[in-house]
Amino acid sequence: MREAAGYIRRETRVSMAINAALSLAFYLLFFGLGGPVPIGGLGGFAFDFIPQSFAITLMSVLVPGLLTARKLAAGKLAPQPGKSALPRSLWLRGLLMASLAALVGAAGGGVLMLACGSAWIAWPAGAAIKIVYGLLLARIVTPLGLIAALRRSVVTPQPRPQAMKG
Repeated sequence: MREAAGYIRRETRVSMAINAALSLAFYLLFFGLGGPVPIGGLGGFAFDFIPQSFAITLMSVLVPGLLTARKLAAGKLAPQPGKSALPRSLWLRGLLMASLAALVGAAGGGVLMLACGSAWIAWPAGAAIKIVYGLLLARIVTPLGLIAALRRSVVTPQPRPQAMKG
């Protein structure tokens, strides 16, 4: 169990760093290099939490999940006992978690829009928020996906049927 906990911590830290960097990269791609960023509207800062949440969650579940499956198959990592409420299929698990995260991102973006007293956000503040959000989202979803991957991989040996003498 200790080995799995260390593995989950390491993979989560890697996921957090990658997703913080990707959040900044996509912020630069969509909102440019400076100037105020519109908060509302389709494609605005608040709306962008939807695709950001979906993409970060999908990648934070699929990539570590594929790496985990490979390590489990090679015997470099031991499966963990227990069950998960998440789907057994990695792709289905990733899509489900990403869809839920997109809904949460939509709600968060909506709250941000309502709470903000302006139609614009300063570029540096927006960049910082997106980076921290990407980092925190990866911190939440990566371990959930990894725990499910490790628990779903446990194979219970089945007794062999006895040959009938006839």
